[in-house]
Amino acid sequence: MSTEVASPAEMGRPAAGPARRRKALNVLVPLALTLVSVAASLEVGLRVFFRLIPIQVCGANEIIGNYYCQPYLVYDKPIRIGYRYKPGYHFEGWWDPANPYAANREEVTAPTGRSEPFWYTFQADEMGFPNDRYEWQDHYDVVITGDSFTIRTSPQTWIELLEERTGKSILTLGASSWSTLNEVEAVKLYGLDKSPEWVIVMYFEGNDLINTAQYVERRDSGLSWKEFDMQRSELADHLLTWHLARYLAGRTFPAEEAAGPPRYRYPVTASTEAGPVDVVFKDIHLLPISANYDTLARSNEFQYLTESLVELQQLAAARGTRLLLVYIPSKEHVYWSRIWDPVDVNNILERTVTVTLNEGDHGWLRWNPGYLSYDVFQANHDDQERLFEAWTQQAGIEFLNLTPILWQETIARGELYHYADPHWNQAGNQLIADLITAYIEGMGEGR
Repeated sequence: MSTEVASPAEMGRPAAGPARRRKALNVLVPLALTLVSVAASLEVGLRVFFRLIPIQVCGANEIIGNYYCQPYLVYDKPIRIGYRYKPGYHFEGWWDPANPYAANREEVTAPTGRSEPFWYTFQADEMGFPNDRYEWQDHYDVVITGDSFTIRTSPQTWIELLEERTGKSILTLGASSWSTLNEVEAVKLYGLDKSPEWVIVMYFEGNDLINTAQYVERRDSGLSWKEFDMQRSELADHLLTWHLARYLAGRTFPAEEAAGPPRYRYPVTASTEAGPVDVVFKDIHLLPISANYDTLARSNEFQYLTESLVELQQLAAARGTRLLLVYIPSKEHVYWSRIWDPVDVNNILERTVTVTLNEGDHGWLRWNPGYLSYDVFQANHDDQERLFEAWTQQAGIEFLNLTPILWQETIARGELYHYADPHWNQAGNQLIADLITAYIEGMGEGR
């Protein structure tokens, strides 16, 4: 048996395995550190220059959408109004309300190439509310409160037009996604002491009931709005770079489509006297108009909302101020009866839900899977409007229902809402200014 003996040269050579490992580490460790540094820099940079975050990334989850894409809000604790804009905050730039991501995070809208950008400006006053004049006056003729319908959605807003047409001074107390409870608190804190002739509360049927439950839950927690949301989030909800990487990967390497063309729900086409109108619905706005009258009337949301309005009515009356509740229909409600194509109708119905109460015949609204039939949705979709008409009549609260005129004028004119965004376009803003001007000048049909 022979034995091989290593040569002197081989005996002095270091082992190949450890050498390769050291060489690999010399490359991989700096590379890893570089990637981590780049990711960290990008993460910090996007949080500072938040307008660079793509809208698709903002839609990845509510934490990113609400707190990293909108870092210009301040939060109160304990919760009264919940949040408002940073005092003096100013922004201007191009905004395109035809972008389908304005309605839904999912890619459920067929590409059309439609684009309708306009130069968007926003100014917060010294208290953090959407008023162009920075300093407040001691008195205002009209105090208006609402959610995003009090924010600019067209080159000239209905509030600006109302001020021009009436000659009245207006203070706007509003913020996106506020509920009626946020709004009532804002008027109590900042509006009534301005001795206004009018307090106008804008009620949006698309999400105000849903947002009422969110308000009560956060207020009762003892936390601020932001603290409440943050404590229920996970690390992945906060990582902008992770969601940006997923977005870019999806754009660069699109997933293979299932057999057949992609299935889109929108746009759907409404028939009007001005011709066919293509429109994108916001799925969540179909939920409240899926509920029937009795379910809405027995809900905790409706109880909290109406109690807050009754309190505001009493406080306003004690000061000689008139309270006007303005009912804003969603475009899903307005257009529904003019959508006739069976495929479009089914695409809408598949986004409806069965609405129940969490304690049987009372409690909080629950949105359950199981979409409605045509007959049930047809019967339910006017019920929230009818409920508010009946309740305001009983409570003695002045009520301006925009639904009939928006329905009628939409048929006559075509588009009064944006194609994708759920708010009024310029024509819609002008119409609303006309209606409210007529009401407060005594020419409306309201009480």
